[in-house]
Amino acid sequence: MEYVAEALAALPDDLVEEAHRHFDGQDPAHDWQHNLRVMAMCERIGREEGADMEVLRLSALLHDIGRAEERRTGECHAEISARVAAVWLKERGMSGDFISRVQSTILAHRFRKERPPATLEEKILFDADKLDSIGAIGVGRAFAFSGVLGQPIQSDHPDQHTPAKEFTWKLQLIKERLYTKTAQEIASDRHLFMSQFFERWEQEVLGIC
Repeated sequence: MEYVAEALAALPDDLVEEAHRHFDGQDPAHDWQHNLRVMAMCERIGREEGADMEVLRLSALLHDIGRAEERRTGECHAEISARVAAVWLKERGMSGDFISRVQSTILAHRFRKERPPATLEEKILFDADKLDSIGAIGVGRAFAFSGVLGQPIQSDHPDQHTPAKEFTWKLQLIKERLYTKTAQEIASDRHLFMSQFFERWEQEVLGIC
């Protein structure tokens, strides 16, 4: 099933185009393709879990539109995205209550202890965004972002961050932090693949295989 195609077909073309323009110059771990993968996963999980798909699709489309401004200003991209989303959706005649739901969903995709995801749509967007950090895609993103930051792919220095350390410190914990049953099932397989990859990575680094 072409989840992303169906999600895009249900959204206003002009809004999709406007969102797409905000991803120019993004790093490969947070580019338009990442956005599309999150949208596809929201479509899949949302249908399984019975979400309000209109809220979820718009939230997924717009959840990272603030990343370019975050690079310039340091402000949280979720807050920027929610603010810009409100302007765009108001321009398209959507109600204040509906816009608030979309904003809340966007804000919750970045986990904060003081504001964890609460509604079903918030939980699904959070889960979809985090699922893109694990599995084969997660491995690729970890190495790509390491290159963007100018980090080595391997280092013996204890304080030097590498993709393997990203897995140890963060990525291997993600599957335990997801909210929805559908996402947890998807994460189980992705986690196994990723764990096996980094086990093999360590063996090759040591010359064992």
